Amino acid sequence: MTDEFIGQTIGGYDVERVIGRGGMATVYLARQQSMNRHVALKVLPKQFVNDDTYLQRFEREVAIVSKLEHRNIIPVYDYGEHDGLPYIVMRYMPSGSIDDLLLDGPMPPEHVLKIVAQIAPALDYAHIKDVLHRDLKPSNVLLDDDGGAFLTDFGIARLAGEGVSAITTQGVVGTPSYMSPEQAQGKPLDGRSDLYALGVMLFEMLTGRRPFESDTPYSIAVMQVTTPPPTLRAINPLVSQAVEKVVLKSLSKKADDRYPTAVALYEALKLAIEYPEKVMDTEPNLQPLPLPSSMQQPPYQPINQPAPGSAPMRYVSSPSGSIPSVPSGRLKPKRGGNPLLSVFMGGAIGCGLLGVMIVLGIVAVLLFLANNDGGQVAPTLEAGVTVDASSVAPSTAEVLPTLDATSRAAQQTLVARQQDNQATLTAAAENASPTPPATESIFVPVGVRGTPTLRPALSGVSGTIIFADRRADPESDSDVQSFEIVSLNLENWIETQLTNDPSDNTFPLASPDGNWVAYQSDGDGDNEIYVVNTLGGQRQRITNNNYTDYLASWSPDGQWILYSSDVRGDGLYDLYRTRPTGQDTELVFSNRQRNSHARYSPDGRYIVFTTGTASLDASTWEIALLDTETNEVRMLTNNNVRDGSPVFSPDGEQIMYISFNGTNNAIFVMDVDGTNARLLYDSAGSDWAANYSPDGEFIVFSSNVTGDDQLFLMQADGSNVQQITSTGGGYASWIPPRETD
Repeated sequence: MTDEFIGQTIGGYDVERVIGRGGMATVYLARQQSMNRHVALKVLPKQFVNDDTYLQRFEREVAIVSKLEHRNIIPVYDYGEHDGLPYIVMRYMPSGSIDDLLLDGPMPPEHVLKIVAQIAPALDYAHIKDVLHRDLKPSNVLLDDDGGAFLTDFGIARLAGEGVSAITTQGVVGTPSYMSPEQAQGKPLDGRSDLYALGVMLFEMLTGRRPFESDTPYSIAVMQVTTPPPTLRAINPLVSQAVEKVVLKSLSKKADDRYPTAVALYEALKLAIEYPEKVMDTEPNLQPLPLPSSMQQPPYQPINQPAPGSAPMRYVSSPSGSIPSVPSGRLKPKRGGNPLLSVFMGGAIGCGLLGVMIVLGIVAVLLFLANNDGGQVAPTLEAGVTVDASSVAPSTAEVLPTLDATSRAAQQTLVARQQDNQATLTAAAENASPTPPATESIFVPVGVRGTPTLRPALSGVSGTIIFADRRADPESDSDVQSFEIVSLNLENWIETQLTNDPSDNTFPLASPDGNWVAYQSDGDGDNEIYVVNTLGGQRQRITNNNYTDYLASWSPDGQWILYSSDVRGDGLYDLYRTRPTGQDTELVFSNRQRNSHARYSPDGRYIVFTTGTASLDASTWEIALLDTETNEVRMLTNNNVRDGSPVFSPDGEQIMYISFNGTNNAIFVMDVDGTNARLLYDSAGSDWAANYSPDGEFIVFSSNVTGDDQLFLMQADGSNVQQITSTGGGYASWIPPRETD
């Protein structure tokens, strides 16, 4: 495009001069007539008007940026057409981009930190909204006169979880110098791909050059996959060893070895610059934002805490007093041990018994793709399931047509690796066992492979459940097992492991939008709250302290994670909530008793939870209901047996919970005011951890009635019970259907 528009008026914007040219647009400085302010006017060149690829990218940028409202993301003011040419109107950034700063060479670490402090939260915000930038580089970080830094150019951004982009014919899009290894190979991406690009930017800002440079773009892409980055200090000796360590971690070839979020990377960089000796002593492991200073010492103030002198929180007994007596014939002696219930009890009493958990795996033999760097775990192959090779890794030959000798050799290595992966998948599919024959037993276990035959009354069940199960690392020769989070699709019975580390990861619960799973992990010696996306990527640590946090759940709008925390170390837990980013942590409820397993009502007005005067004496545990608007606490049960694990029905009219009489557990329901308590299901074993399906038609729960703890399905009225695992599983719940725009 020429400068023919200078001096013209386009849609109420007087064009003054060119301020930038890119591969798909020209950006002009223009004055908005109606507001008398300068704006950036981005116009698609005429030669691309008939190219659907460029048009779709242009329109996509508008659609994506319009849904991202963050103070460090350039806002779109307007969008329109002029003489058939689409244009975008954006905020004008008078100080250029980071590219302009790099013209003066390496930047001081403190200046780099100031920039990262602004764009890191913006990048995490985009990832929370499921938007992957895919072209993060210095020219796409703009600056204002006050030192503000802003993300821009979402033209090739993509929603997380989408397949290969439909808006490109090149197979791989982006700028090779800043591409992550998984992006260069056309693999599935999550937010950690953008974090790799941020690491390249850090390298460049601190040294004045990029980590990988070559004659051809393809050679650079191959280097991103196969070549270790050079050390920063070899290029700029003024870079400290601590800062170098942080940057090189962000450039790890495997996504799992990088920082989980941009803010975690910022925090590590800040620590390296301000306290380098701490980074060299021990590298931070998945550090989130620190807790607010108000969280450092008790006592804390609850949400909606009455003002001094006003009425305190009130405790009201349930009209029913206690649950109805149960006929002795329905409560049978416990059959065998109940190791998975130890997980439940471990969480319930501070996770002190987490070492006594369940055995073996569940439903299928996991097959992990080699070099699955994107954080997405390959599902188990079932009988009759085929795998399209193109869905595993697109051919690297499609990246660029011209190869030098070095690039050609690297390409052959990558293609051979892809073929090895496909051969492994094919062999697994051929060796899959057929579906086992169904029987007429009340407990019909799902076979190790294949699709089970559910009872007719359960045939309408759908969706995906998540649960905890003991697994061995398939990439290790060790037979040591740890608890991992696993998902199981109830329609095709494909299983996906969402976590894989030596820690015990337990008590998973999905966010209302179906995008995230919150759970607890004991990697640092005491449980902390983590989240991972429902594909197994973007693992993030939400709490970070030296006491136990456990049993996370979500607010109905997905804006809060509710959990229990032993801040005093006395085994008597308080209820807290925090943002999914780990920010804005605040106390919800404390009565100096043991409070746990808190769940919001569907409308967000109430919180039901377990409370008791003693940490280890379960007979003191009762079900309570907190009104978050009035702070009134109503006791729904009042007896000398353990009541726990309360959950609201999806319609908010009932509360399901577990009651234990000293012999075994049974599943009960009651109305939300504590009345009409009744037994829903009781087997010869211990039945626990019951959760409703999103439509309220079905219940999944754990039971050891067949020996070890397994997962069971039943209708919401307690009928038509069927076992759905044969090798273990516990604390299952549904992943809600993902929201779509």
